[in-house]
Amino acid sequence: MAGFVNLLAALIGADGAGTTQNTTQAAINALAVAVSNAINGVTGGRGVVQVLGQSTGPVSVTGTLTETVLATIPVPALAMGLTGALRVSASYSYTNSANNKQILSRFGGVAFRTSTRTTAAQDNYIDMVRNRGAANSQFVALSLTAASVVSGVQNTLAVDTTVTQNLTLSATLTNVGETITLEGYTVELILL
Repeated sequence: MAGFVNLLAALIGADGAGTTQNTTQAAINALAVAVSNAINGVTGGRGVVQVLGQSTGPVSVTGTLTETVLATIPVPALAMGLTGALRVSASYSYTNSANNKQILSRFGGVAFRTSTRTTAAQDNYIDMVRNRGAANSQFVALSLTAASVVSGVQNTLAVDTTVTQNLTLSATLTNVGETITLEGYTVELILL
């Protein structure tokens, strides 16, 4: 095993001696990401952007007060590597009323965006979820539109990206006679 790890370290430009844990771990991580990306059809290297999910039409929720998932986008195991990012772009329209309408974005089941709307007809956002040098540590930067009310402008997550995780876009109403529509979304994987 040590000889294999040393060979991997040499192939990725490390000193090849395998004398430090960081060199060995870097080699293992590079191989794991390369194998996962090959299996999952992720092509290219750093700076590559790949669309993981994109809507083909609007999806709505009405008639329920229960949180409803409008889109689920699987993020393949190891696809983000240690420094990759997800760029999530979404557009919503709402019934324009004084009642609350809530949109939520989750990665690995953990909410990173919770926006509540009242007297507005639409909302658009672009959010970034970035691995922070580790496969289980993310930083989230949320965009703001002129009419957005967003809780948690910046936050961190601890989602294990060494296994496949779902990114979900969902909505919750407080009046069954109203509607929230996910007009469109794009989720991109950016290899940094």
